[in-house]
Amino acid sequence: MNTTQLLMRSSLLALAGLLSVSNSAPAQNEPADEGREGFSTSSVDQANCKVQLNIIYGAIEQYRKEHGELPKRLSDLGRDLIADPATLVCPFVQNRGGLRHWKKRFQDWASDSNTSYSYEMSDTPLGLIHWRGTPMKTWRDFKMGQMAEIKTNVPIVRCLDHRPVLNLAMDGRIYPSGEYWERNFSKDDHLLTVANVFRVKPDVLNERDLPPRDPAAGVRLLDLTRFYNGSLTNGWQGFPGNHLKGLRAGIHEFDGVRFDVRGVIQLRGTEVPADFPAQSSGIPVHQKCSKIHFLHAVSFGYLVDTVQASYRMDYSDKTEQEFRLVYGRHFADWWHPSRQTAAPSMATVAWTGENEASKAYGQVTSLYHTIWENPSPNTEIATITFDAGTKTFLSGPFVVAITLE
Repeated sequence: MNTTQLLMRSSLLALAGLLSVSNSAPAQNEPADEGREGFSTSSVDQANCKVQLNIIYGAIEQYRKEHGELPKRLSDLGRDLIADPATLVCPFVQNRGGLRHWKKRFQDWASDSNTSYSYEMSDTPLGLIHWRGTPMKTWRDFKMGQMAEIKTNVPIVRCLDHRPVLNLAMDGRIYPSGEYWERNFSKDDHLLTVANVFRVKPDVLNERDLPPRDPAAGVRLLDLTRFYNGSLTNGWQGFPGNHLKGLRAGIHEFDGVRFDVRGVIQLRGTEVPADFPAQSSGIPVHQKCSKIHFLHAVSFGYLVDTVQASYRMDYSDKTEQEFRLVYGRHFADWWHPSRQTAAPSMATVAWTGENEASKAYGQVTSLYHTIWENPSPNTEIATITFDAGTKTFLSGPFVVAITLE
């Protein structure tokens, strides 16, 4: 397995299934029958677990009084607050065995092997697979941000060994939910994600704010001015310090191909703010060509070898062709470790740079050059539509420039 695949596998473990981010995010390939995985559906088991959750809540409140903050882990409560260590293990789990059985399906951010419960208020830093801004944020920061959004009911402890899941809220109430507790309070899967809780919204982008198009660009370098929804010079995704300032605006040549680089067309993604569109349609072409060159990338990549976006070419004769963009082949995440080449198998790394945020995480930024061979070179292409699709997990694709050959 190469470096790219290792990185993506790590991202998948933490992100897959993450429609609304939780400290314990379920993995993507969920079993059809949860009962076979050793979860309890018994009301008696739930009642016994609730007794212990109430004890844990009392201990947490006492800890807050004594220390002025929440514990870093549940086991930090200690014997002076939790006399019997078994209290930190769900009674059902005590009988079943397998202390943190749910780790097969959920990420454990608190890394506390002394309890069967998921502690949601860990001070573990949010990884770059969730937050790409400066300063860095912790899971506790995120949960407090969620609480500011919905005012109450954010879980501080979850028992993931029951179906439904039991959630111990900040106010001491215990309530059931599906794996995504957020859906109890929001119909919008993206409302309570990291990107939306912490987002610093960039200034509204106006055409007059964009660098002027170089008259030397010509018609083969498509004019994307009306379609840009992000600027090279600010954190257009809402992550402070995460930008493309290092990529100077103007005409650039990559792999012998000239591109008009002046902005970004960003589409919707699971880990980017929800106000980006699912597609950008009607990009005017009105020309014939044998090839189309794309300068693009994604933010927060998902599974390698899966379709994560597409370009649809609409011809003047009312026919169309779709170019499906496969992660790891036609493009990749624009963030990657500096030691990693990050080249997709069917594209090249056109440009590599860095910004304040990427440097803080030991990452660099790249854009990729992908070529589409036109099967109908003698028919005029009227328009291009850039589409993120309707998948559950969206990588947040963006394109910087498009050139015809």
